[in-house]
Amino acid sequence: MSFIPRRIFPNYNIPLSNFKGHHQKALTKFGHLAPQIDLVLEVRDSRAPLSTTNVLFDRVLAQKEKIVLYSKKDLSALKSSVLRKWHESVNEKHLTIDCRSRKDAQKVIDLIKQRYFEMTPPPPLGLRLMIIGMPNVGKSTLVNTLREVGLSNDSVGAISTKRRKVARTGGQPGVTKNTSEIIRLCREPDILVHDTPGVFLPTVKDIETMLALGMVGCVHTSFIDPVIQADYLLYLLNLQDPTGSKYAEYINRPTNSIDELLYHIAKYRDQVNGDGSYDELGIASHWISLWKQGNSQKYKAVFDLQAILDINGNDLKQIFKNERERVTTMKVSEKIVNSLGEDGTARSKHRRRTAKDREYDLKNRLFKY
Repeated sequence: MSFIPRRIFPNYNIPLSNFKGHHQKALTKFGHLAPQIDLVLEVRDSRAPLSTTNVLFDRVLAQKEKIVLYSKKDLSALKSSVLRKWHESVNEKHLTIDCRSRKDAQKVIDLIKQRYFEMTPPPPLGLRLMIIGMPNVGKSTLVNTLREVGLSNDSVGAISTKRRKVARTGGQPGVTKNTSEIIRLCREPDILVHDTPGVFLPTVKDIETMLALGMVGCVHTSFIDPVIQADYLLYLLNLQDPTGSKYAEYINRPTNSIDELLYHIAKYRDQVNGDGSYDELGIASHWISLWKQGNSQKYKAVFDLQAILDINGNDLKQIFKNERERVTTMKVSEKIVNSLGEDGTARSKHRRRTAKDREYDLKNRLFKY
């Protein structure tokens, strides 16, 4: 009898919220800085391109031109044709990148320079960028690489061409908690950027989304039970390849049972005790980490269910429309309206202005609206 992968994932009881105080603070800061920003770079993880899309950004930066950058392309099995189809449907520019790659950073800088030279007149205070995205998608790493590449010409003849990192990075989410002051990426033309903290949604729509975010490291490793996370990974791998080849080194047949797979992984690692017991949590964490880190080609994958199902552009529009309607009812949207106005920008006069609002109003007079 041929193997049939599960089509429905169990409705485990896991938290759907990881929204923190500095996320709300960052959203408000985005709105305050919006009049100064010429271009937005939104970073999403290419292994979970839908789950790492935060529609709250549209509330505060909707009127800004945007380029979407899909990071960690070296870890993703997502076909470029899928992304191209999605973005053509909304007439949006995008690139797939490795945030550590100088070659990819140069491509991003070339795109930014192209936009600079298209602006008439060119921005007198330099082209100002904001890099945004969910937690731990690679924003700060990208800032460091862009700066290293963009300022490399300034180092001609210098003893050392290595640039000091200006943005802190780390393996867990939440390393960046505040929006940075302006950082220069390039002098000719003058390109400047704000590095920003990753911003989570107040609640995600379902457990599959949270588990996808867990697989790409947008939440701390301790946030989700590793056995549940491993079960979700098994579920996705079977949908992508029902032959079981993704875990064939441990077991010679496909399986829908995470308990069976974890036992065979423990056996493969010679970590099964005499009574047949093993460290279930430890084995699950180990297997998940292999796919998170993607240390070899065989660990490339896609962790978004809807991306695996290969939805079309119209379906994508409907998904994001539904998601925008969902977040509109949340308290965070009310706070955005109170602080930035109904249109989500600090230019609106119909808002509850604070001292901080008035401070940014004065600063923003320097910039063309």
